[in-house]
Amino acid sequence: MKVLSWLDKHFEETIMIAIVWIATAVSTLQVVMRYVFTNSLSWPEELNRYLFIWFSYLALSYSVRYNCHTRIDILETLIPKLKKPLGVVCDVGFALFCIYMIQPGWNVVAQLIESGQTSSAMRLPMYVVYFSLFCGLILSLIRLVQKYVRIFLGRGKGKEETL
Repeated sequence: MKVLSWLDKHFEETIMIAIVWIATAVSTLQVVMRYVFTNSLSWPEELNRYLFIWFSYLALSYSVRYNCHTRIDILETLIPKLKKPLGVVCDVGFALFCIYMIQPGWNVVAQLIESGQTSSAMRLPMYVVYFSLFCGLILSLIRLVQKYVRIFLGRGKGKEETL
């Protein structure tokens, strides 16, 4: 049970930290190869681009978990009583968007699996890159459901469970 609790709290951030470390190491390797050995590698830029894509979609669910995503809050600032209802409306709208985008996201992944398309430098199957959208949407939905289950069960603690 402790493992599940730990994963619930740290899943996205652990993967995002690993991605940042890998991207930093790969970038450092590329700099060393280019300036010390005067010989560039062909794959670091591509790998970093794909790592950034994965990072972005994991950050989407992370921001839902900790309620720290970017919002335009003019109405909330002008009329503070609207903060909670607008938060719920925004969450419902985002959940509907995620639900709507899951099927097209999966269709793209399925087409890429079927076509066998690979990246140019690393020969990485492109469905691995596009699967990040699908994962980010699913994780965001899970985090939204968790948020409201915790609120309705009265277990809302801390910043991540606030509306």
